[in-house]
Amino acid sequence: MLTGIAMIDRLRNCDGARILLATFVLLVLGACSSMRTIDVENAMRYDPPSSLHEGTLVQVETLGGEQLEFRATEVTGDGVGGEPGFIRYEDMRSLKAEKPPESKTDIWPVVGGIVGLALVVWLVGSADDVRVCSGTPCPGPEPSPQ
Repeated sequence: MLTGIAMIDRLRNCDGARILLATFVLLVLGACSSMRTIDVENAMRYDPPSSLHEGTLVQVETLGGEQLEFRATEVTGDGVGGEPGFIRYEDMRSLKAEKPPESKTDIWPVVGGIVGLALVVWLVGSADDVRVCSGTPCPGPEPSPQ
């Protein structure tokens, strides 16, 4: 079984693994959900949530277990209406609504995270020698200074 340091060392010498890691990271970042969960009990008690309006794509799971996805054509204090009919909040087990489009300035934290992750991968990949010894002298010869 490889230790974490040995795995990093192997990845450092393998361009295919770097490409695979970068692809995996991009897929994970791209898999973020575009749906926001709405608390059905709060929707019953108060006015309809501000994120829920006509034209919003909604996903509803009814108390009977039926899964529905539709564009809302009617939003009231009692429920949401659309292609399958009007569904009352008290008949819903869960409700999700499409997130509204975010402003373009919200992309900068994501870009910073990607650049930071790329920097960490580059630093680990370009390290000449990584030695970690748990409070005892490391076995073998010391690495030569460059």
